[in-house]
Amino acid sequence: MDSLGTWPRPVPADDRDFDVQVMRRLRTASGDDGAAGRPSLGERLGTSLLLVVPVLTALAVVLLWQQWSRSGSLLLLALIAVLLVATALWWTARLRRAFATAQGRLGARLANVVDHGVGVVRELALEPVGEDAAATGSSPASSAASSTEDGTGEVTGEVTENGAGSAAVDGGRVRARLGLSVTPVQGDRFSTVVEAVYDAEAALFLEVGSHGPVRFLRDDPEGTTVIDTRLSEEQVAQVYRGAALN
Repeated sequence: MDSLGTWPRPVPADDRDFDVQVMRRLRTASGDDGAAGRPSLGERLGTSLLLVVPVLTALAVVLLWQQWSRSGSLLLLALIAVLLVATALWWTARLRRAFATAQGRLGARLANVVDHGVGVVRELALEPVGEDAAATGSSPASSAASSTEDGTGEVTGEVTENGAGSAAVDGGRVRARLGLSVTPVQGDRFSTVVEAVYDAEAALFLEVGSHGPVRFLRDDPEGTTVIDTRLSEEQVAQVYRGAALN
C-alpha cells in the first residue's frame, strides 16, 4: 500500500497509556450497560462447572482407586482411565468455549469504546530526537517542515530535509509532529495532531498527503488519536473501506 501514498511505519511506541484509558472506558461502559453487559445464567453455570467437574472427578478417581486397591479389578482401572480422559476432553472444550464467549463480549464492548479511521497528513514538522539533535547541531526550527495554507483552506507543505536528512546520515531517529485530518469508519471527520518517532530514513518518506490507519477513543477522538501499528494488512484494508463508505 506504500505505492498509494501510505505513510511509513513509525518506531513501535509504548501504548500502555492508551490501553489504560481503554480499560477505564470499559469499566464505565460495563456499569452503564447493566444487565446487557453481564453473562447469562447459563454462561455463569458453565463457568462454575469448570471448577466443580474436576473436583468431582478427583473424588470419583480416589474412590475408584480405593476400590481397585481392595479388589484388583482391571475394570476399575479402565473406568478410571475413561473418566480422566472424558473429563479432560470436556474441560478443554468448555474452557475454549468460555474464552471464545469472553472474547466476543470484549470485542463487542471495545467496538463501543475504540474506533478506527484513516488519517491524512495536512501539516508536518520533523526534528531529530534527543542526542541526534545535539550531534547534528540542528534546532527544532531548522529541522521543521515548512507548511502553508492555500486559498482553499487546505494545508499544504514540503518537508525541509535538514533535520531528517542529517539524522539519516547518522542513523538516528526523528520525531514527527503530524497535523491530521481523520475520516473515521463511523462518525464525523475531525482534525487532530499526533506525534510519532521514526527511523530517520523512513521519515524522509513522510510528506503532506501521506495517509494511514489511526485509532482513537470514541468519546474523545481529537485528544486520543494515535497511529495504529497493530493492525494486519487485511484489517487496514477494512479500515480504508469503512472510511471510504462513511
